[in-house]
Amino acid sequence: MTRISLYGLTVDSDIDLHQDRPAAGPPDITVRRGARIARTDERPDGRVLLHLDIPERQLFTATQVDDGYVLRFYGTCDFLIDPTLTEVEVRAVDGADADLLGVLVSGTLLSFVLAMRGHPVLHASAVQVGGVAVAFVGASGMGKSTMATLLCAEGGRLITDDVLRLDLGDGPPRCRLGATALRLRKAAGDLSALFDDTPARRVTGDGRDALAMVPATDDLVPLGAIVIPVPQHEADLAGPELVRLGPKEAIFTLLRFPRIVGWEDPSVLDQQFQELGAIVDSVPVYAARLPWGPPFSATLARDVLAGLSLVHASNA
Repeated sequence: MTRISLYGLTVDSDIDLHQDRPAAGPPDITVRRGARIARTDERPDGRVLLHLDIPERQLFTATQVDDGYVLRFYGTCDFLIDPTLTEVEVRAVDGADADLLGVLVSGTLLSFVLAMRGHPVLHASAVQVGGVAVAFVGASGMGKSTMATLLCAEGGRLITDDVLRLDLGDGPPRCRLGATALRLRKAAGDLSALFDDTPARRVTGDGRDALAMVPATDDLVPLGAIVIPVPQHEADLAGPELVRLGPKEAIFTLLRFPRIVGWEDPSVLDQQFQELGAIVDSVPVYAARLPWGPPFSATLARDVLAGLSLVHASNA
């Protein structure tokens, strides 16, 4: 059993999550392996909270049952979660890829737990630049991790990849520390050459290249800006084109990119809408058309930063 800090949670897990954030003190959530199970394509019993499928294939379903919650990844595993959202039993499907379990625990499972506990979560990679954080939000494949890598190559420190928990309260939204490596698609793996010291590299359970970054160590860094990357593979752009979105457009754009797709529960959907309203009231949101590689412009990260109106720097 390994104890780490992730997204403001102290996590005990006997599944390797590959995160370099050791923690002390009592756990907020404990993840244990359970018995293996046979594959089923039936939805779990209970009230459906979320469900996602693609043509001819179900991906996952979460339900609420009398003794807690079930989060089923068809063909991979069931997560059985107790009513207090503090104990998780992982039942892997016979023949499932064991390396994928750690990706699902640190990604979708903990995002589900955070959402059910009422914590805002963005589908974002975030980097500390000076005293503030810059978050890149978008769907898979839109360049969140790539842009975070480019900023880290310029001296930024990684706050998190793919899952960004925010704390809302008095003052600006603040970022909780998360992943210590950036998961990149194979085509972006050559970004490691941009670093003076080549980052350690491993292949994740979902077939990505994970590059270990210099991690941020300051928890609760204020969020200074949100950038939605719009990669332009064919366009002849001299540099990035950033447009700041108004509050209404910002909310509805961010709603297109939830960390977990497929929520059906009205209370969670309403909660997410209210959270995004509070976020865009105090943090500028930009859509950024970006000249895309590889190869990437040596100045792309600096040019993006130059186009942002970073806020909350004085509050860091």
